[in-house]
Amino acid sequence: AEVKCLYHAKFGADAGPKDDTYASKLHRCQDSLCELEAMFAQKYGHDINDVDEDVCVWIETTGHSRMETLEEKLAEVKCLYHAKFGADAGPKDDTYASKLHRCQDSLCELEAMFAQKYGHDINDVDE
Repeated sequence: AEVKCLYHAKFGADAGPKDDTYASKLHRCQDSLCELEAMFAQKYGHDINDVDEDVCVWIETTGHSRMETLEEKLAEVKCLYHAKFGADAGPKDDTYASKLHRCQDSLCELEAMFAQKYGHDINDVDE
């Protein structure tokens, strides 16, 4: 108390405001930070924490992806086709991928038969 009186007598003010403690300074800084974050969100339309170190904004989207939307539309078209013509839009195994798969299976069978008949792999034959 005596030191505070001497300080007051010399400088005409108290030794320091009572709320100038570390905790109160930290609290004021946190309040300022919250205000800045609110102003940032108001100006840019997203939270400052959504910005990464490359200054890219990551926004979480909801709803369907393009692929899901296309799959839904395809299913709808197939239903309409089935309702109009009474049959599916085409055999399910008649797709390009299934045809390609059948051809690859046939090629593997042919390679196996070649190896069985000639005793070596067809890829070992010189042109």
